[in-house]
Amino acid sequence: MMQEVIPLIGTPKTGQLNVETYIKPELLFDFAGQGVVISNATGEIVKVNKATERMFGYQQNELLNRHLEVLIFDNPGAGYGSLRLQFLFPEESRPLGTGLELIGKRKDGSSFPIEVGLNPLETPAGKFTVSIFIDITRRRHQEDLLKKAHLNLQYYAKELQASNVELENFAYVSSHDLLEPLRKIQAFGERLRIAESANFTERGRDYLDRVLHASERMESLINDLLTFSRLSTRTQPFVTVDLSVILKGVLADMEVSIEKNNTRFEIGLLPVIEAEPTQMRQLFQNLIANAIKFRKETEPPFIKINAAKNATPEGNESYDISVGDNGIGFDEKYKEKIFNIFQTLAGRKYEGSGIGLAICRKIAIRHGGNIIAKSTPYIGSVFIASLAAKQVVTPQK
Repeated sequence: MMQEVIPLIGTPKTGQLNVETYIKPELLFDFAGQGVVISNATGEIVKVNKATERMFGYQQNELLNRHLEVLIFDNPGAGYGSLRLQFLFPEESRPLGTGLELIGKRKDGSSFPIEVGLNPLETPAGKFTVSIFIDITRRRHQEDLLKKAHLNLQYYAKELQASNVELENFAYVSSHDLLEPLRKIQAFGERLRIAESANFTERGRDYLDRVLHASERMESLINDLLTFSRLSTRTQPFVTVDLSVILKGVLADMEVSIEKNNTRFEIGLLPVIEAEPTQMRQLFQNLIANAIKFRKETEPPFIKINAAKNATPEGNESYDISVGDNGIGFDEKYKEKIFNIFQTLAGRKYEGSGIGLAICRKIAIRHGGNIIAKSTPYIGSVFIASLAAKQVVTPQK
């Protein structure tokens, strides 16, 4: 014989909802996931749910008619007395999440952090307060871990900053000091070539040429290292800069190299931003020199320079300055490696220290952005430097 199935919601005859028939308010009270305590106008407990029993370690009959304060631990901390009064004698509803956090006291005397929501309740039988308790022990533990991680991060950031400054100062001082003995090598090498050239064998002259060539390359490396270190140690204040004017000056300075290689340009409208003029000149000069250096042997360099405006949801504007070429390109698996100091991909065929693109990235980062590269071998490359329109942080000094 089949048993009749009674629906939880609605009736077969009318189809109308009849929730109270199947879900009593007492069930909601007892099976609530948070602790719920009802107290009267004098603060005496008149009803608790099962979650409260589990949370505080009491049976319901052990709490009935006892004062609500039995669930709260004394705390001499600043401001705690005010929170306690708000808890015992609420004048208005205080939902969970509004900051009323107290120390709960279990039956065994142990304490734990709780968050409390309060709801005054007017009834024909008098005034009552419905208190909702949440155990926030896990939340506090996570907050403590997060705070500790944040403090550790701040400590390591300061250590890293100090280490970087020390390293940059060392690079500047050591590079500057290395130039002096190097210049003596070059000076005496040139004197030797002029005064004693007739006494050299062909092999001797070749050795001397190699020494002088190596010293010139060493001087170039040291000067580039000095330039790289000065980006942080010897910076100037940011001012309003018209990048079109900066670029025009760079092209004038590079006129000989541009004409020698029959370089053609296509230049779009460039913006006015807050920047350090000298570093903007370095940025353009390095990117253009790079495009000319890594040209194809079969066709002259063709360089496109453009700008695109960006805006973030916070309203901060920036510009993407792109410098594209039709050169030999490179495999994009090296697109990060090329920005590392002293890194080159084309071997010794192309002279250079490998610092130029590292300088470009450091300049872009200092100006609130970064630089990326896109390339296809034997087709060309494009370097995109993002620069903030206005600087929102104080420049390094």
